[in-house]
Amino acid sequence: MKKTLLLILFLYLTSINAQITFEKGYFISNNGKRTECLIRNLDWRDNPTDFRYKIEPNDKGYVTETIAGVSEFGLSNGTIFKRAKVKIDRSSDDLAKISQTGKPVWEESTLYLKVLITGDASLYSYRDANIIRYFYETKQVPLEQLVYLKYIDNTSEQSSKNLKENTYFRQQLNINVRSSNITDNDIKNLSYTKSDLTKYFIKFNNISADTETKKTSADEEKNIFHVKITPGISLISLSMDSQSLPYRNIKLDNKTNFKIGIEGEYILPFNKNKWSVFLNPMYQKYDNEKSYSVPGLFPTSPVEPHEVTVEYSGLQIPIGIRHYLFLNKSSKFFINAAFNFDAGKSKIVYDKDRVNESTAGSNLTFGFGYNFKDKFGLEARLNTKKDLMNEYNDFSANYGSVDFIFSYTIF
Repeated sequence: MKKTLLLILFLYLTSINAQITFEKGYFISNNGKRTECLIRNLDWRDNPTDFRYKIEPNDKGYVTETIAGVSEFGLSNGTIFKRAKVKIDRSSDDLAKISQTGKPVWEESTLYLKVLITGDASLYSYRDANIIRYFYETKQVPLEQLVYLKYIDNTSEQSSKNLKENTYFRQQLNINVRSSNITDNDIKNLSYTKSDLTKYFIKFNNISADTETKKTSADEEKNIFHVKITPGISLISLSMDSQSLPYRNIKLDNKTNFKIGIEGEYILPFNKNKWSVFLNPMYQKYDNEKSYSVPGLFPTSPVEPHEVTVEYSGLQIPIGIRHYLFLNKSSKFFINAAFNFDAGKSKIVYDKDRVNESTAGSNLTFGFGYNFKDKFGLEARLNTKKDLMNEYNDFSANYGSVDFIFSYTIF
């Protein structure tokens, strides 16, 4: 099993090296010079402060540019970051740090803002960890933040504190970004989200929604949920250990078993769909037995024959995280890790009358696999050992396995 884990780690590190992709793009230096190049696309979840580029595809190295030297850079898929010196409010939504006044606390920063909509009124976004802010500008109004923050109202005489919202961004838009095709309800119902604000600026600029969708489709964050059937084969080892009865210390022969399950997988909406979380309940039944002999207490004592049978069945429920390593549009490797809950029961019988029954313990799993066209998958999954006799203090049954799992995506 150690060799399997090392192989998984080796393939993972090899695949990571193949993930470094550079896409067509450009950048504009402080002197106004535009350079066509290839930019490493990290599908930035947070707004970057630098980027890497090279001029020719065969260049072995790359150059790093920072926000200090480049005023704008973009990719051919429509992703554009524009440098701006702005006042930003970084008030937190964390209840331990949340505002007590409801007023923005401004700090001046030079940032790369992500361009969402351009036109008579332009919309930008900025994200840093859990802070998300939107900015806008028009021909009359210089670039500024759209104000929204949550706060605790301590002025109320009630004993409980009231969580409220400062929605000044609606007033900003009502005054500065409003045309005849905008209604009061359009502003009243507007939420401080990328989706709502993008639709609002599209409507104000009279941009075709279809045109804008095509322009930014490669930049959209997608929420994808998959359901898969997951049959598999397990290579199982089992050894038992008793502190009080040495004759129970026995290793059973390895066995191959079939298992079947279903997996739900949610693709996380960032980093180009490379990360996901999954839940993969799998049913398995394991039966094994062995006849063996142990020496007597004295050299002249006869050999004592024994036999043991093991029965285990139930659901194994790994809950974990998965990382995809794209080879091309059809093929990708993946690596995952999970905590495996066990909803199974075990029974071990020695010499047909000494019965031990228990629930099984939990364990960890690590896997490496290949997926084709988001439809077919094959995974090697290493399961660390778990104790089938989890309820006993002086008796353990260490169950370990390597699974080979085939998956078929239903939707």
